[in-house]
Amino acid sequence: MGDINLPEAVMQSFTSIGPMLDFIALFSVIAVYSGTLLPFVILFSFLLSYFTLYTVYSLSRLFITNGGYYSYVGHILGKDWGIFIFLIYFGYSVLTVPNIANFISGFASNILSIYNFNNNHFIYILILIFILLVYITVGSGIKKSIKYTFIAGILEISFIILLSIIFILTGRNSIGDYKINFHLNQFFFGIIFGILAFSGGGSSIFLSEKTNNARRNTPKSLFISFTISGIIMTISAFSLLYAIGDHGILEYSINSFYIVSFIKARYGPIFLMIFSFFGILSGFNLSVSYLNAFVHMFPRFQSDFGFNKYMGEKKLLFIMFIITSVISTSTTYIAGPFTSFVIIAGVISFFYIIIHIISNISLYKARRKNMIIPMISSILLTIAFIISFISNTGFFIVINYAVLVYLLISVISIIYIKRMKNTIYKKIKFEHLKV
Repeated sequence: MGDINLPEAVMQSFTSIGPMLDFIALFSVIAVYSGTLLPFVILFSFLLSYFTLYTVYSLSRLFITNGGYYSYVGHILGKDWGIFIFLIYFGYSVLTVPNIANFISGFASNILSIYNFNNNHFIYILILIFILLVYITVGSGIKKSIKYTFIAGILEISFIILLSIIFILTGRNSIGDYKINFHLNQFFFGIIFGILAFSGGGSSIFLSEKTNNARRNTPKSLFISFTISGIIMTISAFSLLYAIGDHGILEYSINSFYIVSFIKARYGPIFLMIFSFFGILSGFNLSVSYLNAFVHMFPRFQSDFGFNKYMGEKKLLFIMFIITSVISTSTTYIAGPFTSFVIIAGVISFFYIIIHIISNISLYKARRKNMIIPMISSILLTIAFIISFISNTGFFIVINYAVLVYLLISVISIIYIKRMKNTIYKKIKFEHLKV
């Protein structure tokens, strides 16, 4: 242990949240479904994420392991639940980078179209370039990639604060002009994506075995990164509403990349280029941080699951690069970059909720004291899950089907593994955590 210090651990979690990317991508999705409730959805999601943070914070103080959630749950609740959480987290991780690649490619294509560059095939080149650069950065090693995320994270924080100030100072809409109509379904459907905005904040736990004084610095990094990102994103959401007003929110429901045309019209093409650069940088930062977490979780997984032969990092990166490229290009081809982004993001968000509900249960079993926060977290997450699940109608009901199919596959996989008692299941152990 010792490669990663506290500031670097903070930026690992912060860049895994990706506030600037959330500003461009998830804010637009939330605006479509929740309208002018956007900043309130972000605020509520931030507060709800603090409840989920308590569980991760507490578990990271009990266990130092790159296995993260599945190690925590497996150690406390047993093999079956540990395997289940691993499978859910695996699906969550595998989908994250292609999901970001889909949005970034669509975002970049939209910007290029403003300058009359239109090529339907070029989007696939953008996807592959983006994914390749992410994998090259992570493949350069933990020291280089962590230093990169630290520097890039500082730049991202600085720009989104500056952007919020500009929106507030140049906003042309009076607060009195806003009509805030509260509808429960709209609010909670927005919450499912609001929760997703903070879902990457726990990624530093997957690097805890390489973190200096991990028992202190890992939980501390979680708290600091959540607080910084939550405050920044809440302020930026209110500043965005103040700047674009009701009309802008309505435009979001028509044009998913409305923010691009708004920035160009209000602040000019040069500022649009700067804005676009930081948006793409944020997506890149988030992808690097997520992939770093997954790559350094994998050796612990191989150890816990009793693999006789370990897969090396280079081979893992190559296989993941192929999988990521296939998922991203195929989903973009089938549904388009933005629609595929919304669908995959919805699936990821449901996976995140499932992981945290079960993690809350494991913390309760481990401690049984002062458990009011995990209980509240579980109740709120369950309500958000149910209402959001019910609210998915029309084309986006495919999100529900995808979640149900993956859960079914996971359960069947566990049953199959349990029947192989003399091989895989018998080898699985979660006892060798650094407690």
